Amino acid sequence: MAAARGTAKVLQKLEKSVGDGNYYEAHQMYRTVANRYVKAHNYKDAIDLLRSGSMLLLKHKQAGSGTDLALYLVEVYNLDKVPVTEESRDRIFDLADLMDAENSQRKTFLQNAISWSANNSEYKNGDPLLQHYIGLLFWKEKDFNQAEAHLLVGTQESAEALGLTLFEWSELEPSHDKGAYLLRGVLQELAMRNLRDANTVFKTFVERLPAAYLAADQTSPNGKTIQTFKSSLLNLTQMLLLACETGNASIFKQIAAKYKPVLAIDENFGDLMTTIGELFFNIRAPKQANMLADLMSSLFSGPPPAASASSRPALGQGAPQPAIEEMD
Repeated sequence: MAAARGTAKVLQKLEKSVGDGNYYEAHQMYRTVANRYVKAHNYKDAIDLLRSGSMLLLKHKQAGSGTDLALYLVEVYNLDKVPVTEESRDRIFDLADLMDAENSQRKTFLQNAISWSANNSEYKNGDPLLQHYIGLLFWKEKDFNQAEAHLLVGTQESAEALGLTLFEWSELEPSHDKGAYLLRGVLQELAMRNLRDANTVFKTFVERLPAAYLAADQTSPNGKTIQTFKSSLLNLTQMLLLACETGNASIFKQIAAKYKPVLAIDENFGDLMTTIGELFFNIRAPKQANMLADLMSSLFSGPPPAASASSRPALGQGAPQPAIEEMD
């Protein structure tokens, strides 16, 4: 009880210092007291103090000082091996909510938080709820490249958000075939053996396509009606998903051969297809060290390439119209 009263007294004093506008002094005091708690292995009080101080300084538009305390909080999380719980995660959310996109240290804070969650949970890519939150944060700010990277390793709900993100991203380049953006997302989901989410991404994206992309419905041999598109990239994506659902290696090989020129718009697409072939169809390929890790890093580095001349929308009167794709 005495320790709790002492912490409350310290907080009251520090809050008054911030309220009086003595931001530098308050920041130094927060750090000094937190250091004492850490040296005494009193991690709980250190965390409470740092969260309170960070939020207070951020609310007073002291981005540098506030984020510094937030970064220190994550350090203490790691020192104490704090598990990922609703409470520990919510502290991260509360602080990130107060950091704007211009805050140069926000990305470091978020990256450190993901690393902490990866080290203290069962998820090697970091806590999915944390990844989902960060993905939505970047999507809201129209940083589609960053949003994609986090939504790919988020929750089940992240798949729909990724489909929306990719579609909005495609709207930035109206002259490009939108299928390049969808194929990018679906290939990455499948390369992580996530067929369910790959289908969600596809459905969410396709529902928003303009009528100019749609062709006549066709019926597959199993009686299932599918929508075909005036885009090789979109047809490739749909046929790939159907092949993965059936597990038919012969169909996958036919798709890979038929659409090899389309896949060549980006060398990463071919590498992802190789990975998918191994995961879904047991088609072995020569091993390359860290191929998937290097590939994912490359894909996260920028927007999809423009489609090749054979698959991007053809120029014509008015709005560009995609060239009609002949289906086998």
